[in-house]
Amino acid sequence: MLLTDGNPNETTDLAVYETDILNVAAVESIDLNQKLTLATLEISEDVLDVLLDHTWIVDPLPNARRTTGVSDVVVSQQMQRWHALHTLAIVYRDAFNNQLNDRYRVKWQEYELLAQDGRAKTLKFGIGLVANPIPEAETPVVGSVSGNGVGGTFYAQVTWVSATGQEGAPSVASAMTLEPLNNLTVQAVNPPAIATGFNVYAGASADATTLQNASALAIGATFTMPDSGLVAGTPVGTGQAAQYFVTGGSLLRRG
Repeated sequence: MLLTDGNPNETTDLAVYETDILNVAAVESIDLNQKLTLATLEISEDVLDVLLDHTWIVDPLPNARRTTGVSDVVVSQQMQRWHALHTLAIVYRDAFNNQLNDRYRVKWQEYELLAQDGRAKTLKFGIGLVANPIPEAETPVVGSVSGNGVGGTFYAQVTWVSATGQEGAPSVASAMTLEPLNNLTVQAVNPPAIATGFNVYAGASADATTLQNASALAIGATFTMPDSGLVAGTPVGTGQAAQYFVTGGSLLRRG
């Protein structure tokens, strides 16, 4: 996924690092989604600072980076970890300021140090960039038409595809329950300028959708599930892979 597609982590992801975080947030009336978004904003600003330093050295048109911002930045595993740790530092900072509880202060300082390590590892690995970023697709519109389908509950996701075959991050899954003799329909909405088509992924579970179309569908087209049902295509991916990496110095290394 791209850094501008949304938060690299969800609230449940934070529990991987801190088991009690959901309870702490509830007790202290801290909105974890707001803190995740704040952490994304602060990390985005930090990443942009690094990219601006880089372009100042090697880019004859540094103002292009100011226009692009971080829209071409790919979230790596290192950056995802950085984001989670930075979010936890923000949460425990707020919890400490609410209660002046030394236990919260220790947690805040601990995660602040871990977040700094996460940042360092992100920059050491490199900030991944793509030449032509494709944003995450919006949740598709699902419906049904008369047919010979067996019915059931289905989940559908879509991705935008560019003229060069690059594929963006998948949308949130949309669910539809069908009666027998009805077939699922899926429409992608609000295409970005770079998109020339879209892919449809569907399945009986939101966590196990697979590609349903043999080639990218035209923008504005409607996918209709055949009477034979869903096909076991390629599992849905996570979006574009980085093509270039910025390590914070004056050199780009190709990925």
